[in-house]
Amino acid sequence: MTPTSSLLRLLSLLPLLTVLLTSSTVTATPVTLTAHLRQSNLTELESTFWAIADPTSPLYLKHLSLPELAELIGASCEDIDAAAAFFKKAGGYDITVSNLRDTVTASFDSKPDVRLTSRGLPHESTHPDAVEFLVRQDVLPPSTPPLIPSAPPRTSAGSDSSPSYTISNIKDAYGIPTDYQASHPDTTQMVWGPGTFGYSKAKLEAHKIAEAPLINMDKIEFWTENHGTPGGDNFGEGQLDVDMISSFGLNVTTLVANTNTSASTEETTGFGAALLNFLTDLSSREEVPHVLSMSLGSLSSASCNLLCSEAAKTGIALTDCQAYISEQRQVCMYLSDDQTARINTALQVLGARGVTVMGSSGDGGSHFSFGPFQGSGDDAAIADALNEVSCKFQMPVFPTASPYVLSIGGEMWEVNSKHPVTWAGYGGGSGAGFSIQFEAPPHQQSSTTVSDYLQKPGMPPASSFNAKNRAYPDMSAVGVMGTSQSCPISAGIWSLITDIRLNKGLPPLGFVAPRLWQVAEEYPGEAFEDIIGGDSNTSCSNGFPATDGWDANTGFGRPIWDGFVKHFADDDVHA
Repeated sequence: MTPTSSLLRLLSLLPLLTVLLTSSTVTATPVTLTAHLRQSNLTELESTFWAIADPTSPLYLKHLSLPELAELIGASCEDIDAAAAFFKKAGGYDITVSNLRDTVTASFDSKPDVRLTSRGLPHESTHPDAVEFLVRQDVLPPSTPPLIPSAPPRTSAGSDSSPSYTISNIKDAYGIPTDYQASHPDTTQMVWGPGTFGYSKAKLEAHKIAEAPLINMDKIEFWTENHGTPGGDNFGEGQLDVDMISSFGLNVTTLVANTNTSASTEETTGFGAALLNFLTDLSSREEVPHVLSMSLGSLSSASCNLLCSEAAKTGIALTDCQAYISEQRQVCMYLSDDQTARINTALQVLGARGVTVMGSSGDGGSHFSFGPFQGSGDDAAIADALNEVSCKFQMPVFPTASPYVLSIGGEMWEVNSKHPVTWAGYGGGSGAGFSIQFEAPPHQQSSTTVSDYLQKPGMPPASSFNAKNRAYPDMSAVGVMGTSQSCPISAGIWSLITDIRLNKGLPPLGFVAPRLWQVAEEYPGEAFEDIIGGDSNTSCSNGFPATDGWDANTGFGRPIWDGFVKHFADDDVHA
């Protein structure tokens, strides 16, 4: 690639790099700026989070209130005043402080009256030291057209020679009564996505008629003013999320959230900023859902850094690599490791408040976001180098590789539902592996489950991943339409368990992974059916195999309803 072409590529990317879309020379549309402030007592938050999630702790399920968390991690009054004064001086108005006291938000009629970066953000040299991140959201008209056309529809009904993945057949495979519905009025579940994310009530009605007649349409509503854009890529994701979570979490209040419609949230680093803002805002709300399902994500920032640093060793210019991956749809959507760490803090707050957060394990096996890189002309050499690096290492995705997320893999069936194997399809397969950035959580460190698995034959080279870091996924469900299907299916099932608990006067499970691992290890075969078969190789020559017991491909396996009710809907069995 020539220096001239590299410069042109970089210049072309500037309007798309993040949710912080506009530069100082772009049209003066109204914007909001959110300052993420320096938080307090993060070590104490971490230890408290794990104590609340640990079934052996005296603090188990003693969730914290919003005022308690604000007192714990909120910024100092001096830092809040400094951020508010900075916004006011820059022309901001409607300046508000979050309930957690860790963000300050202001509105602007046009660009802030300070020195701006190319992304339209106040330059770091202009804002107070207490501001760790600034996130910009342009107020776009609701009729903004989708940036990306929707992908071809994925089907799940099967053919004459393949299994039929209907809602009733999946429930039957897991032992869930087809007509089982939630009954507590407060049980709430949520799906989220940015960009064109949304759903069609007409399509949901058609899905209800065809497969899930007990869906209560009156209990499904938008949590935000943004309702998505039909035809957009994320709109299809939203439709799948709503179809699945409402089919399995029958009669649960279902909230659909799209908190940012900027085009860059659909496929580039704007997604990370949108996710950070959403989780921070949600964790500051008076009311939070019991279950949150997130199907979207991409390679982690650490994976993307590894990709280009390794490609540079083969002669690819670092700037050319960074420019290329910035153009790839939903491949590298986070700005930095610091940003993902801040997202993790918001996830801890939600868990401490009693929210069960789960994320799709990804659709690219243990090597890709979706599938191999492709390119022609000047891009061919970059794509080839990145594919070689991707197959040399196991590349985790985020947020599913976060220690504070319940990671959901995908299964499919050989012949019929009694023969589950790892899902593979669309050039990829169920996401798997180990985090690069985050160490193993306590429930994995105190167990030999992961180390025992890695002693089995067929493992990828030990140099391709960090065996001491967070291993995922935790469990699986049907994912023949990608793990964007298995995640909301699992979320709906966990909502039903939450509903039983609420009816018994028990608290929600919150971050359930430590208890899940305890149950699966102490009572094998009761709550999870093992999935054996398949691997995370995709187009590479190595990956993680799905073996007996937990594996870094399908986790502990798929749900067994009676075991779920026994071990998660009541606490007496584990008292």
